[in-house]
Amino acid sequence: MSKRLSVSFIAILLVCLNLLAHEVPFSWISSDTLVVNDGVSKQHYLLRDGLLTLVSSTSLTNDRVETFPSAQPDQTAKEKPRETYREISRHEQTERTAAYFQLNLHAIYGEYETIRTLRKYDGVHGIEWGLLIKGDTEMFESSGAEGAGLIEDPDLLTGSNPHYYFLPFSMPHYSTTIISMREATDHHTNTVYRRDAIPYRKSQYFRGSILLAKNNNTGETHLIAKKSPIERAQSNYAGFDFSTDFTGVKVHSPGLTSLSLVNEADRNKEGDLWQEAYSIFVMMSAEDENEALKAYKEHELAVHRYLPERDNTFTMNTWGDRNRDSRVNEQFILNELGVAARLGVTHYQIDDGWQQGLSRNSAAKAGLLWDDWNAADWEVNLARFPNGLSKVKDEAGRLGMNLGLWFNPSKSDDYSLWERDQEILLSLHQRYGISWIKIDGLEIGNKLSETRVAQMLGGAIEKSDGNLQFNMDVTAGYRGGYLYFNHFGNIFLENRYTDWGNYYPHLTLRNAWMLARYVPIQRFQIEWLNKWRNDNQYPADDPLKPLNVPFDYQFAVAMIGQPLAWMEATGLPEEAFEVVPLVEAWKEVRGEMQRGVISPVGDEPNGFGFPGFISQGENRLFVLLFRENTAPSIGLASTVYQLPHDSVAGRRFVRLAGEGVLMNSDDDRLEVEYKKPFQFLFGYFE
Repeated sequence: MSKRLSVSFIAILLVCLNLLAHEVPFSWISSDTLVVNDGVSKQHYLLRDGLLTLVSSTSLTNDRVETFPSAQPDQTAKEKPRETYREISRHEQTERTAAYFQLNLHAIYGEYETIRTLRKYDGVHGIEWGLLIKGDTEMFESSGAEGAGLIEDPDLLTGSNPHYYFLPFSMPHYSTTIISMREATDHHTNTVYRRDAIPYRKSQYFRGSILLAKNNNTGETHLIAKKSPIERAQSNYAGFDFSTDFTGVKVHSPGLTSLSLVNEADRNKEGDLWQEAYSIFVMMSAEDENEALKAYKEHELAVHRYLPERDNTFTMNTWGDRNRDSRVNEQFILNELGVAARLGVTHYQIDDGWQQGLSRNSAAKAGLLWDDWNAADWEVNLARFPNGLSKVKDEAGRLGMNLGLWFNPSKSDDYSLWERDQEILLSLHQRYGISWIKIDGLEIGNKLSETRVAQMLGGAIEKSDGNLQFNMDVTAGYRGGYLYFNHFGNIFLENRYTDWGNYYPHLTLRNAWMLARYVPIQRFQIEWLNKWRNDNQYPADDPLKPLNVPFDYQFAVAMIGQPLAWMEATGLPEEAFEVVPLVEAWKEVRGEMQRGVISPVGDEPNGFGFPGFISQGENRLFVLLFRENTAPSIGLASTVYQLPHDSVAGRRFVRLAGEGVLMNSDDDRLEVEYKKPFQFLFGYFE
């Protein structure tokens, strides 16, 4: 045997041994029959002409078998492939990503190629479906114009619009729930909408990020999460994401585009481009909606692990006091750092105004920039920081704090300067130790923009060995939403100001509570403002205005995510620092709490209920429970919080903070008593 053959044989042997050491979720029981084990069910697919068709599914819990007589192929195709290949590979864990198995189904057609991928992460349930395409094809171009009515569009009537995933129903009698979301939170205070719908013989079309399909006979629930920007922010958006009929659910608008629309310079530089469709997470046959959503959040925390040493932040950003950049200068920031450290802040972020080129949001009349910038614009403004950022960096380091900045990438020609902007980001990290940078002003909406922004940010993270991360602003424009661009750091959720009378603690709590049902809320910055400012902007008799809500309660609202002190530290009264013991108690356990799966419990927040959160970790179950301004307005009140089944059975409760008192705990119920409104209880069961 030649030396080359020996090396090849050893490599193949090592791959085989690696596969044998783990339970492989993909197996071929014949040349055309694939079995997929997603951890909850075993699914049998037929592979024909390069496409998968689901024919049956067996529950691993109760051995119930579902068959799918009306199943269709998993994606649209207009011709048969000339060649097909398949491969199963094992990818070991990294610091940030759990290990996973991946199945690749490669099909070569006349003018294009596709790779269908199925990915199963270790330790979590469900499958992530991917699709890559290379070559000139309009296979996924939707003929339906966005917003067209059924009477105007025969393709919508016939259900013939292209799809890139199909989940069949075993019978016509399913109920569906479509979850749609809103970004641009400067204009929206409702971030999540639920819509219930019954499938019909003709296709029904929906916009949304998540679809839940419940079998009305068995109660089992399927979940599909489309990991894309929100609606019109998607590339080549058809105007809808899902369609249903009696046979099942289709997923549309994969974000692919004709290569004729891809910039010539990029094509010439990179050769034929593989375009990647928006990936889809699928959980089949979950016990109920709660289990399906838990599986999706566990999946997200496997794709992008929560690393407390890097992801734990308590950030202060001065723009919340509405002085914009008028006070951004070296001496002001130096004064701020000491007070912020006293409060317990771990990351101090200098927002818009640190840079030489002033933006259109600047308090200075000279500020005009927004969409396009020169490299020199991103030098430190020496009129404001005569020593550059060196003195600020040194003082932050002395206080044990990390430093953050603000950045707005240049948008011209679909972010054609992304490589230059990546170098600017890395230079700020290398020169000044910047660990977090707020990314503002994004306007995506086509594949080239998406790809370049992802390359810019992902490349900067990789080249910094993961030490540089980003706060992704979703307050305006077409951004990445909550299921896309969500692995670059955390999400800057909203701008609220007492100056405008639009900050209410219960509305901030509501947004966190609503989003936490569907996505990992520990990846979101949650605002915390100076409640003593601008009381005159609220009605004198408003029971929910910020001044009426205790400062520690307002901080507790933010503890479930990444607290954002949206304020100037030097503007706080002395009484504000009474919150420090709560901050320190939270810091002791937050890393463990935020590695868990966080879900909302209790009432939907409206200012007058009993909302809360739980975090299910490996060993402990954390609870953060609130009494809003409930009746009686003074005096004792108690409530019962319903938890997942057997959550606290046989466990001991450890109280960490808050005035609430645990009166009784059952297998899945907590009775908590509060002496007056605006109190909370924070602790864990072990």
